[in-house]
Amino acid sequence: MIADAAVRTATPKIGTYLAHTTCRFCNGSNLKQVLDFGNVPLAGGFLKPEQFAQEEYYPLDLKFCTDCTLVQVPNAVAGETLFKNYFYFSSKIQTLVTHCADFAKDVHTRFLAGKTDPSVFEIGCNDGVMLRPFAQLGVRAIGMDPASNVVASAQQDGFTIIDDFFGRDTAKRVRDQYGQFDAITTSYSFAHIDDMRSVMDGVDTLLKPDGVLVFEVYYLGTLMEEMQYDMIYHEHCSYYSLSAIQNFFGRYGMEVFDVYFTPGVRSGAARFYARRIGQRPEPVSDAVHAMAQKEKELGYDRAETCLAYGDRVAKTRTDLMALLEDLKRQGKTIIGYGASGRGTTIMNYCGIDGKYLDYVVDDAPAKHGFATPGTHVPIYPWSHVEQGPRPDYALLFAWSFMKEVVNKRADYLRAGGKFIVPLPEVKIVGAEVLSA
Repeated sequence: MIADAAVRTATPKIGTYLAHTTCRFCNGSNLKQVLDFGNVPLAGGFLKPEQFAQEEYYPLDLKFCTDCTLVQVPNAVAGETLFKNYFYFSSKIQTLVTHCADFAKDVHTRFLAGKTDPSVFEIGCNDGVMLRPFAQLGVRAIGMDPASNVVASAQQDGFTIIDDFFGRDTAKRVRDQYGQFDAITTSYSFAHIDDMRSVMDGVDTLLKPDGVLVFEVYYLGTLMEEMQYDMIYHEHCSYYSLSAIQNFFGRYGMEVFDVYFTPGVRSGAARFYARRIGQRPEPVSDAVHAMAQKEKELGYDRAETCLAYGDRVAKTRTDLMALLEDLKRQGKTIIGYGASGRGTTIMNYCGIDGKYLDYVVDDAPAKHGFATPGTHVPIYPWSHVEQGPRPDYALLFAWSFMKEVVNKRADYLRAGGKFIVPLPEVKIVGAEVLSA
């Protein structure tokens, strides 16, 4: 059974997109549909009221490739539409600042320390949140990102950001100017890129023969085990398993030799370490073998496993909407917390609009004065809550940063406010979590 969206726009204005009929990785044609979200707006397409009438929607579904096991969103929206004016500033999220500093230290300690003129290139570097700690460690750090407004905001102290899309052509230009690199890193951007074949050609161009490619990406196992359907939107083209990566990287003479889980960051992901086959001495780690075995046992290489996931997703929607309906019947006031891509997916899939939420709060000033995509709920800073009246509940779209949010909003909880946590299972938390 395929779980469908709860609500659909009656007469949506459909934007331009590329409808893939074959797999993004292997070009195979055996794709099985897992989820159908209907026609939805772009997850990051926050807009002003005067833009509501021009808002564009795009069909969104999730498919599984039975040839190479990649789980993917086949309908691709142009990168210029998604990223040239981007609302995500990584340096505004302290959890990510700390995480990226640890990431840089890990790569430096394992692969760069002791090298003469160590170098790293980052794909999708956002505002330099990870380039900065690399530079502080004495590494020649260069990155590329297509979000022009984000790049323009970055203080490039000791590192360089190139405003462009990464691929085979831009990689050649970087190599001609800067040479090859000891390490190529990327944090989550591999999920965002439609043409991954061009990216891997670019990696082949820029990586030294004995270099390492270290990339973090949302892990399919976490997506499925924790019911993270809110990670599914057009910006996230692909959902990676070790099986899919091994099948894909093998075409480029590369292999994964280590893997490390990063729990607590963006609700969990995996960091994969890859190299050219035969060019480095490390053995393939036990962690890689264990992941491969677990994926087989859990059936991540089988279509029926993904279809069962779709059915479970539909149940979480039912549970959340039953709770919201009950609270509104009681006359409770509810807001949303976190104007994010995750929130956009939950709101549009479940049908959560101004009937349920008075407004949404977000800490990013760039989003204030805008409204949520598709559902058109206004976005305010937290000071809007402090001005009163205090809402009874806040639906925590930023549930993956729950610990950080709880600490930051302890006063709200102590005053009797409560958070509704939508995933991985629907629950309500209050002041009791402050002493947990």
